Amino acid sequence: MQRSARNPLILDGSMGMELERRGFHCMLPLWTTWALLEAPDLVREIHRDYLRAEADVLTSATFRCSRYVLNKEGIVSRFAELNRIAVQVARDAVAEVRPEREITIAGSIAPLEDCYSPELAPDDETLITEHTIHAEMLAEAGADLLLVETQNSQREAIITTRSALKAGLPVWTALMPCSATEMFNGDSLIETAREIVEMKADALLLNCCTPRIAAQAFAILRQEFPDKRLGVYPNNLEGSVSPELFADWVLQFADKAQIIGGCCGIGPEHIKALTERMASHS
Repeated sequence: MQRSARNPLILDGSMGMELERRGFHCMLPLWTTWALLEAPDLVREIHRDYLRAEADVLTSATFRCSRYVLNKEGIVSRFAELNRIAVQVARDAVAEVRPEREITIAGSIAPLEDCYSPELAPDDETLITEHTIHAEMLAEAGADLLLVETQNSQREAIITTRSALKAGLPVWTALMPCSATEMFNGDSLIETAREIVEMKADALLLNCCTPRIAAQAFAILRQEFPDKRLGVYPNNLEGSVSPELFADWVLQFADKAQIIGGCCGIGPEHIKALTERMASHS
């Protein structure tokens, strides 16, 4: 786990869209897994840039490294290898750029199907089996914590969190809202959050939504869970949020969130602006 005393902790930004921005095409459904196969040095370079931007937490490029996805693509035999590569590439970046600091490596666990198509999620038994296996693999690969992220429905968020907790590592669960009160599929955000909190996940976060929705939903969660460790990392899918605007936006969470970072479209420049603004604000 992260040993830094900094509060809030700074999470990194996107990997997939940053790869795309640098010229590597991440084909669906494997997305960033293609980079682990064909351009691991570029993945390492992006991790290094987030570290130079003063991120405290690096997210492994395992968003699409579940056995379920790899099996559908015919490369399930490389399941263990790819997850180990993803964690090791992040650790190598730390050794190269921030060897004096204890940076946390978060093992990313995503919905089994497309994030924007929650209706495609398989049955409960499949969710339990596949998420449990992925969580155990990331723990074996050396992740410090499990980041259950971009959870688009109450059902999969709860199953994935429960499965991740079995691996014995700290678990952060990030819910994907479509409004201040609803999950992406329309489920109640607050009811889902309450179940996650009752399971004793180490942190509850919001991700992959616009900054406006993130701020509105966060305010509701903070009021409902005044003592819970909360985090927020919105997206920038339209590219309209500059690093400066992102840094301005972050200030509203300076004394309310324990974890702040970015999702799709938020790059190292945004995280650098964030950390510089937080430093000057303190």
